[in-house]
Amino acid sequence: MSDCIHLRERFGDRYKVRYEESYYAERGPHARGDDPWLQIIPCRRGHIFPHGGELLAASTDAAGPAAKRLKALPGVKVHQDGSDGVTVLFPVERFDQVADIMHPRRRRIVSEKERARLKRMGKAYLFTKDPAPQEPPGQRPCVHEG
Repeated sequence: MSDCIHLRERFGDRYKVRYEESYYAERGPHARGDDPWLQIIPCRRGHIFPHGGELLAASTDAAGPAAKRLKALPGVKVHQDGSDGVTVLFPVERFDQVADIMHPRRRRIVSEKERARLKRMGKAYLFTKDPAPQEPPGQRPCVHEG
């Protein structure tokens, strides 16, 4: 089995990296293994995935302007061209040019200040080990007369 670019290690600090659907079909819904061959970077116009060695591939969701722009990039080779989109191969050095067209989903970056604010907000909703029993609001204990 040949090597491929590990998307999470290479681009995971800037972009979201997910596993394609077959990863969970092969390994189950709670899989935790690390398989770089099944990683994808979801994009607004499709996704980017490893092809092998130093090559990546990009697949568009439609055969429109984005597909035409990808095919026109220097160093990009058309792998599949269909009525529903295009798949192109490109060297990893062209990633930024392809990303300008595909618009990869960016990772959310939370500053330490924002992290502390979110932690303070969440404290009100934390579960305690032994919560004190409380009466429902607006109800009194039932007292039997007679």
